[in-house]
Amino acid sequence: MHKLIRNKTLLLFIIIFQEAFTAVIPFFLLSATINLISNFMGYFDVEIWFFTKQNINFLSLALQSLTSVISVISISYFAAIRFKTSEIISITLALSIFTTVVLIENTTIPIEMPCGFTFTTLLIPFASIYFLKLFYPMFNLRILRDDGNFHIYRLFNYLFVFLFAYLAIVFLYIASDHIMDIVIKNHNPLETDLPDLVTLSIRNLLVEIFWFFGMHGEHTINALFGQAILYKEMYPNFTYAEFNRIFVVIGGAGIGLGLLISVLFLVKEKALKTIARISIPLAIFNINTLLIYATVVLNRFLFIPFVILPFLNLIIASIALKYISVDFSQFYIFWNTPIFVDSYLKTGGNLYIISLQICLILFNTLTYIYFTKKFIHSKNIPTTLEILEKNLDITDEIKSKEAVYAFEAHKKLINAQEKLDKVIKTLNKDNLKIYYQPKIDTKNHSCTKLEALIRHHNNGKITGPTFLNIIEDAGLAPVIDVWVCKEVKKDLQQWKKEDFFPQISINLHPDNLKSKDTISNIINILKGENVIFEIIERSFLFGEIARENLQTLQENGFKISIDDFGVGYSSLEILLQYDIDELKIDKSIINVIDTKKGFSVCKYIATLSKDMGCLVTAEGVEKKEQVQKIKQIDIDYIQGFYFSHAIPFDDVKQFCSQESFTNFKAF
Repeated sequence: MHKLIRNKTLLLFIIIFQEAFTAVIPFFLLSATINLISNFMGYFDVEIWFFTKQNINFLSLALQSLTSVISVISISYFAAIRFKTSEIISITLALSIFTTVVLIENTTIPIEMPCGFTFTTLLIPFASIYFLKLFYPMFNLRILRDDGNFHIYRLFNYLFVFLFAYLAIVFLYIASDHIMDIVIKNHNPLETDLPDLVTLSIRNLLVEIFWFFGMHGEHTINALFGQAILYKEMYPNFTYAEFNRIFVVIGGAGIGLGLLISVLFLVKEKALKTIARISIPLAIFNINTLLIYATVVLNRFLFIPFVILPFLNLIIASIALKYISVDFSQFYIFWNTPIFVDSYLKTGGNLYIISLQICLILFNTLTYIYFTKKFIHSKNIPTTLEILEKNLDITDEIKSKEAVYAFEAHKKLINAQEKLDKVIKTLNKDNLKIYYQPKIDTKNHSCTKLEALIRHHNNGKITGPTFLNIIEDAGLAPVIDVWVCKEVKKDLQQWKKEDFFPQISINLHPDNLKSKDTISNIINILKGENVIFEIIERSFLFGEIARENLQTLQENGFKISIDDFGVGYSSLEILLQYDIDELKIDKSIINVIDTKKGFSVCKYIATLSKDMGCLVTAEGVEKKEQVQKIKQIDIDYIQGFYFSHAIPFDDVKQFCSQESFTNFKAF
């Protein structure tokens, strides 16, 4: 299963489903809330203001009938974006086909729409997009889009494409529906000579599996196989439907109460915690649609308990009932009757039955807790990370749960997957290179220190790492840092063979300071090398974790430099609490060094640094006037375009071998 979910095509479908499910959660919350109010008014025979029980019930039914339409729209929209077809055309085609299919199945007017994500709501949007892409090259009108009305012409091109796609899908549906009717009629798994409990178990298993893939399990199974088993009596006055509700699916599909309690106890993520809290009153009435779409759908870690627990409940309850003496009343228990209320009404408050329900809830909750912990602490790193590791030849050692936050990264991948995919696929160790920008010694006019910088070879052009913000948003920036360390290591080893021993500065992303595993990995890579790590000031916000990791780096012989000092999170407290080897004055301050205030600030930083025992580097130096001002201040190194851009590995040794630099004539 692990390899299966890494399949790129399957992952694309999963991402589309997740986007579609997430988008409709607010609607499902509204629908569930109205349903809850309707149940409340029905149970307690009350009315709220001018809303009658009948009006609320009609509204609840109306919203439920819209869930399938909303589902089709949501899936069609996100699928169209991913497969690059017209969103409005895709949605219109899918809705047209869906309405036609529903009318074929049920010829009543007005049309009765099925509830929620069903098999047809999932299949039709993808079929629509597939045939739109298939027929577009053959039937589009090829109207040129070379003026201000190109967006209108683009839609006109779909005129016959839409028509032929509609006819093709409807024809295929009628044909496949006819075949399915024959197959189900002859091989209906719920119409066999099997014992009733076995038939109910099969039914429940199918219901949970459909729910796991985002389809409304109960409605889908009812449509495919009927619900005859539910109306059969298990005991006098006690149907299998009532047995299912009271003992098997406590709190809704997949044992909603057990899932809810485990999430409330274990999950720390704010959004999921909020959804769980909102779901509390809903789950009491066996309405857990919101919770399922937020936590279970396509979540491989919760598949086993979600599918298996109803089966185990059925076995435990059916065995227990053989040993409990109980008379069931004629009061019929509906699906939305709360737990304990249902057993009280059906048995007159039999304590053994209530105790059985309590035991089942405890068993279900403990089981969910085990699997929820696995879900929370998993290393389910997105496939994008694997692609990046493979392209850059980075080992699996960096897959630490501390280094990459899989859950957050995955959510961000959903929000910008297309852009990120494009970036990741274009990066590899052949077009990503390390260049070195010299740091010129102001005292002896030489160069023995350089900063390692990433450069991207893109179609013959050498550019900076413009992709880094996308990588960082996905939580994958530490991966790039590990790759940089490995490349610098290779270069340093080659220079040693040539009797060249420069000091290299490497930028360390703040996220690395949150991970002891990543710091340990970096130390193992660069142990014994003359390296100084540049840390931006917000890295120190991680407190004790950052302190320990920085201390570990220094204990292993590495120096620490504060990059971009003077902007952002600048704090003198950093100089007091940490042993810093170098301060780099930010370019924004160097840019105004020719002003009175700018010069004073630079001079103050340099003087303070010297008093604290730190070296000082001015970065971003681009003008002769800036060099002349720096000459008046006790600054140790100058870095910037005035002396040199970042240069490739092959040019570094020759550059540093110069006895003096022409640009130092300013001194």
